[in-house]
Amino acid sequence: MNWQSWLTLAILAAILTAIIVRWIYNKRNGKSSCGCGGNCGACGMGCHRHHAESAADKE
Repeated sequence: MNWQSWLTLAILAAILTAIIVRWIYNKRNGKSSCGCGGNCGACGMGCHRHHAESAADKE
């Protein structure tokens, strides 16, 4: 492999690492991946986590 290939590989590895680090950071801070912002009525994915929390609050 020449230096251009190594440089490309290093850039791709850095991008992948940044994506994984951001995902872990968001997960630890309780940010949802669906992006509904807590408004589950407007969320197409249903935000199952929010529904589970509200069901636990009712008990």
